[in-house]
Amino acid sequence: MDSARDDPGWMKWQGTRSAGDGFHRSSSGFDGWPQTGRGGIHACPVILTLSRVGNYHEQFIYRRVGCKCVSLSPPGGHLMRTILREDESGVSEVIGTILILAMTVVLFSVIIVWVAGIPTPAAQARTDIQSEMTPIYGGGGLEIGVNITLTHQGGEALQPVPTIIYVISQRGVNPPQTDTVILHKFNGFLVTPSGLLDGTDSVWDIGERWAYQSTGATGLRSSDQITIIIVDHLKSVVLWTGPMNAPAGTRPPVFVDKWTDGVLSTDAIDPVQATQGFYLFAKLTDPDNDLNVNSVFATITAWYGSGTSCAAPQQMKDNGVSPDRIAGDRIFSLGGNACTKPPYPALSWAGSIILLNATDLKGHQTTTRLVLDVVAPLIGGGGNGGTIPSQLWQYIGYVQIRTGEVWVSNLSTPYNSPSTYQPYRVTRAQLNGNGGALFHYKMVNHGNTTIFIDGWSEAFFQNTQSSAGAVAFIVAPCSTAITAIAGGVAPYPGTAGAINDFQYARTGLPVGCSVTSPIGVFDINTFNQDTGGTPYVMMAYAKTPFSTGAPNTWGSATFFMSILVSGMAGPTNYTYAQLSGTGPNPNSCGGLGPTYNPLNHLTDPIAACRTSWYAQVIPFIGMVVY
Repeated sequence: MDSARDDPGWMKWQGTRSAGDGFHRSSSGFDGWPQTGRGGIHACPVILTLSRVGNYHEQFIYRRVGCKCVSLSPPGGHLMRTILREDESGVSEVIGTILILAMTVVLFSVIIVWVAGIPTPAAQARTDIQSEMTPIYGGGGLEIGVNITLTHQGGEALQPVPTIIYVISQRGVNPPQTDTVILHKFNGFLVTPSGLLDGTDSVWDIGERWAYQSTGATGLRSSDQITIIIVDHLKSVVLWTGPMNAPAGTRPPVFVDKWTDGVLSTDAIDPVQATQGFYLFAKLTDPDNDLNVNSVFATITAWYGSGTSCAAPQQMKDNGVSPDRIAGDRIFSLGGNACTKPPYPALSWAGSIILLNATDLKGHQTTTRLVLDVVAPLIGGGGNGGTIPSQLWQYIGYVQIRTGEVWVSNLSTPYNSPSTYQPYRVTRAQLNGNGGALFHYKMVNHGNTTIFIDGWSEAFFQNTQSSAGAVAFIVAPCSTAITAIAGGVAPYPGTAGAINDFQYARTGLPVGCSVTSPIGVFDINTFNQDTGGTPYVMMAYAKTPFSTGAPNTWGSATFFMSILVSGMAGPTNYTYAQLSGTGPNPNSCGGLGPTYNPLNHLTDPIAACRTSWYAQVIPFIGMVVY
């Protein structure tokens, strides 16, 4: 058994049998062999195989190799059972490959579906445009418009059908305005000339220029905020957009704000009260920083026609001397002089225009305007002194006649004959004798618009005892050298059946009448609305409009007499002299002159120059005929 002890495959026991089992055990295990004999257990070695098979992954596969171990049991013990077991486990390499392939297919399918769901990018056109805006100056260096030029420098050619050009402008706090322009060759006869300057067709190719010229009273200015947007409306694509700015050194001064103040001693802006004086302020800036501070002027148009120095432009100052508060703050002031201090302004100045202009050191000029608002005095006994506020005349009626300013002459005498009588108490013989009665009505215009009289104006006589009545239509004064019935008065110009044939009596109308004959207008007084304009005497006797003929035959009766003033109203605060071409034209109205006809200005492009139809009925007096 010594050889067995030396065998490393044996585990040895060494011990002393005790009284019970014949072994001696130490505290740490068997420490000796049995006294009666020797025995051993054979341990089968475990073989570990390192496999490199299958997807080249290293893994340990252990195999308990079948072996047969026979050993002797320790003395007095039982034979130990020998367990023989063989294990083989693993995942099939084919199944693993199929799973990996399936995962790859599913992953790529998901990616393809996701990519297919991404929308196609919208079509984009590449266009490179160079913009240039140049102010247009007229006489005296006044800016009258702008010239915008766009040069196609790169990208696609722009076709005339789908290409739309939007010119968007905004002046101050006014709402933005948009001018829509289609692409075409340059046309200088358009209201706003525009189009391609180069090339032979309407296709905008690289290197070609497109121009836009805006001038006139309603045209663009370099101080406006101007943006141009070029759109291909078929593709719904914005091809180009950009702001327009004038080159440095070409820009005029800009009026940032303007206002009037009735009380200088308060910080608030107070209303301008009639007869209490007023102050004018204007804030300016200059993009080129070359404002001429001695060139800011205001023209109070209410003084036009006065023949005084107040009708001329008044210099506004920024020197810190009252009424100016801070020197050099670019807020220019005017006030406290003979043109603006009490007893001015009059109530009739309400709605009049104040013209402002400024010039830079290069002579570039800019203008603007301010509407003067005047209210009745808020202080002093009696309010406005018993006068009628100008804004109320439109409800009372601009044209008025006073008792006593009506008289009657006979047609067998010149129309200016001193032989007249009052119509309050008359006899049939007075009215029917000497060719018949010619009624005279002296009336005054207290409004702020000149009234042009047409042939539908008349005097109407309502019989108080019956439904009957009489009418006397207006006739035109023609000559004082002959009797009225023989041509001293003439049919009023116009045609009864032509609604658009508006005429009023003036030099040359009616044809053949004296050039000194009164003109058929009720003029205005811009300085004193309560006094009113120059009176006009309306004469009436014709039984039908636009004629003369036989007069009415009067019987005994009592009549209510009313007057119809029919015609047209001119633009606000324009006297007849201004409308006929004599005097200033603050709103730059067109068509002024001796042949001015308000019918042509009902839809004038300048709102301040528009006219309107006018009709006013004046209930007047009672007439008793004996």
